[in-house]
Amino acid sequence: MSEINEKNALQRLAERLPSENYAALVTSPLSLRYLCGFDVQSGMLLVFKEKKLLFVPPKSPALGKSGNLGLEIAELGGGGQLLDILIKYGLKHIYIEAGKMTVAEFNVFKERLHYARFDVSDVLDNTLLELRSVKNKPELEFVANAQKICDKAYDRLLGSIRKGMSERQIASMLSFYLMKFGSVGEAPPVTVLSGENTADFTLKPGERQIADGDLLILEFGARWNGYCAKMCRTVAVGHIDSKRENAYNAVSCAIEDGLRTLRAGVGSKVADSVARATLNAWGVDKYCSTPFAHGIGLETVEPPYLGSGTSVSLKANTALFTKCGVTVPGRYGVKIGDMALLTDIGCSNLTKATKSLVHI
Repeated sequence: MSEINEKNALQRLAERLPSENYAALVTSPLSLRYLCGFDVQSGMLLVFKEKKLLFVPPKSPALGKSGNLGLEIAELGGGGQLLDILIKYGLKHIYIEAGKMTVAEFNVFKERLHYARFDVSDVLDNTLLELRSVKNKPELEFVANAQKICDKAYDRLLGSIRKGMSERQIASMLSFYLMKFGSVGEAPPVTVLSGENTADFTLKPGERQIADGDLLILEFGARWNGYCAKMCRTVAVGHIDSKRENAYNAVSCAIEDGLRTLRAGVGSKVADSVARATLNAWGVDKYCSTPFAHGIGLETVEPPYLGSGTSVSLKANTALFTKCGVTVPGRYGVKIGDMALLTDIGCSNLTKATKSLVHI
C-alpha cells in the first residue's frame, strides 16, 4: 500500500488555493466535519495560505477543539469580524460552496464582505469532493469499523429470519441490529426486497412475506464517527430454481472478477467492463442494471464513480462500495455488494461475509 498522505485536509485545501490573496469560505456542516475532524453544526471556516480560522457561536462545543490541525477557533462576533480579516491579509478572492450555500446566505456574505470578489462556480465543491475521495489513516479506520458493524448485523440477522416474515419486519430487525452493534447517527437506508420485488432495486421494504423459492436482497449500511460503509447480499429462501441460482452464481463471479482488477492507477471503466464480460459469459449481461462501484465516506455516494461512462484514474486509499446486480423484469433480481479499499497493488475487501449462496 502506498504511504498515506499525512497532510491534514486543511493543509491540502490551502495548498490548492492559487495564491496568497485567495481564500476558501466553508459553511456546510458536512464540509466542516471533514476539514475540522469533528462536528460543527454552525460555523464559518476561512482557509487561506497563512491561516485556518473557524468562527463558531458562543458556547459552541467546537471551542477549544483545534487539536494538531493548525486550526484557530474563535467566537463569532459582529458583522465586521470577517471583513477585518480579509482586509488585514489582503484576501480579495473568496471561493464558496456554491452547491451548498443558499442565495440568501450568499447575498449576506456578499454585502458584508464587499472587499472581496466571490467565486460562485463549483470549484470549491469539486475540490472538497476530490480531497474527500482519498482517505487518511483515521478515516479508513472509521470506514472499516462501520463495515465490521455491517458484518455483525448481517450474521445476527441470518439466524433470526424466518419464512412468513415481511420485508418490513426484516428491515426493522436489521436496523435494530445495526444500532445494537454500534452504528451511530443516520446510516444508509435499509433495503429488503423479496420474490418479484427483487427485480426493482428502487423499491422500499413492504408487507410482502418471504416464502420458499424466493430470493431475498438485503442492502444496508452503518455509520461510525461520521463515516459510512455498506454491503449487499442476496440469500435464498429454501429451495430456488436453476435460473435463479445461475443468476446468483453469475453475479458472484462477476463482482469477484471486477474486484481483482481494482488498484491505484487503473481506469474507472476497467472493473465495470470486466464484471459485464463475466455476466456475458454466464448469459445474463443483458439484465445488468448497475455500474460497478462508487466512492463512500462521509456520504453514502461520493466520487469516484466506476462505470462505462466514467474516465478517471483511481487513487490509493480510496474507499469504494463495489456492487454487481442483474434484474429479470417482473420475476427476480440478484445483487451483491462489498466494501473495498484501493491500494497500489490491488484492493482489500473489508466485507467478511461469504458470497457463497446462503439458504435460510
